[in-house]
Amino acid sequence: MDHEKMKNIIAEATWKIISEQGIHHATSRTIAKEAGLSQGALRHYFSKQESLLAFAMELVKEKVLTRLRNLNAKGLAPQERIVEYLLELVPTDEQTLLEMEVWFAFVTYGKTQKGFDANYEDLQSAIRNCIMYLKNEGLLRTTDEEKEHEKLYAFMNGMALNLYLEPHKINRTRSKEMIQDYIHWIIR
Repeated sequence: MDHEKMKNIIAEATWKIISEQGIHHATSRTIAKEAGLSQGALRHYFSKQESLLAFAMELVKEKVLTRLRNLNAKGLAPQERIVEYLLELVPTDEQTLLEMEVWFAFVTYGKTQKGFDANYEDLQSAIRNCIMYLKNEGLLRTTDEEKEHEKLYAFMNGMALNLYLEPHKINRTRSKEMIQDYIHWIIR
């Protein structure tokens, strides 16, 4: 099997362990078992636990970035583009809920484990880029981009956390409507 494909399978097994048992149960033994590998085989792909966890976290980011790149190829109008872009940052189905759950676990883990950087600044940059895009398109109502960035960041974090905590409320259409309402409020 392709080396990168196997690393992705191991990372997704890590996600499953984190989702079902918590990040502190994501040991080489439990991950190897979930991935159907021996611990020795697992070590062939990831010699250290930290490198496995870092790869699993980066895979979450990569999945989101892939969906965002696919949106860029659609040639959407600016307002619709931002709504669809932001919709990719909240859980809207089982897969994105799993990604969000694992992401929150990594962020929390990074706050307590020295040397493990969850680098959630990427999310802040993504939100800032949305505001700057709206500004550059002449759509942003205010001239205080920093304040709009903070407000949109808080809105998106709140929505993501709410859907994570209450997954029965996950409804892509409803989430899209909420984001549309918010964006409508900040544009001309």
